[in-house]
Amino acid sequence: MSDILSVEGLCLSFGGHRVVDNAQFSVETGSITSLIGPNGAGKTTMFNLITGLLTPQAGDVRYRGETLQGLKPFQIARRGIGRTFQDPRVFPDMSVLGNVMVGLRQRGEGPLAALLQRRAVERETQDVKARAEEALDRVGLLDRAGDRAADLSFGEQRFVSIARTLIGRPPLIMMDEPTVGLDKAGLGKLTALLNDLVQRSGTTILVIEHNMDVVMSMSKKIVLLVEGKVMASDTPAEIRKHRNMVEAYLGRRHLAASH
Repeated sequence: MSDILSVEGLCLSFGGHRVVDNAQFSVETGSITSLIGPNGAGKTTMFNLITGLLTPQAGDVRYRGETLQGLKPFQIARRGIGRTFQDPRVFPDMSVLGNVMVGLRQRGEGPLAALLQRRAVERETQDVKARAEEALDRVGLLDRAGDRAADLSFGEQRFVSIARTLIGRPPLIMMDEPTVGLDKAGLGKLTALLNDLVQRSGTTILVIEHNMDVVMSMSKKIVLLVEGKVMASDTPAEIRKHRNMVEAYLGRRHLAASH
C-alpha cells in the first residue's frame, strides 16, 4: 500500500532548544502506526506540526502526496485528518449526542446558504444527528446519547471524543494517548475499535501511546522518537531487536519476545 502521510525532515526549535530534529517517517494507508518515546521526546509537538497548530522551521508534511505547508488547522481537518487529544475535551453540560454532533460543525461542513433556508437546515441537522448516532453506536455509547457528558466516566468521555472525530469520517485519525483513563475492559474495547476501523473501514491511524502491550499488539509500524529525533521506524518484531533501545524504553520484559 502507499503512504497516506509522510513527515520529511521536520525541524522546530524553542528558545534555541531543538524540539523536533530532522524527523522523518511515513504512515502506510490502512494501518496503525504508533509514535512512542519518553516524556519530552516531542511526540505531541509532532502532532501539532502535522495538524497545523505549529509551523515547522524546516521540512515538510505531505498528506496523500500533497504538502500541508501553509494550511490552517481547519483546512487540514477538511482534507481528511481527524485528531483526538489527551484530554477528552467534552462540553460537560451538553448531551453526549450534542458533543458528537459538534464534531461535524468543527469541520465546517454544510453550505452557508443552508443557514438561510429552514428546510435545508432541518435536513442537515437530521443528517448530522444520524451520523452522530452511527458514531456513538460504533463506540458503544448510543444508549447514553441523551445523557449529560458530565455524567459519564472519564473513560466514557474518551470514547465520546473518539466518536466526535469519527462523525467526520476522516481517512486518517491521529490519537494522542487514547488509553489514558481506561481500565482493562476499556483497553480491550479501544483496541477492538481501532482494529475494526482499519479492517472494516480502511481508516489509517497514527497514535501516540505509552502502553507497550497495546502498541506491540496492534501496530504495523512503530516510530521511536527521542529528543525530537526518529531513532527507529520499523515493525514491532524489528523494534524488539534493538536491544539497548528496548531495555531503555520498552522495559526488560519485552526482551524475551525478541528471541
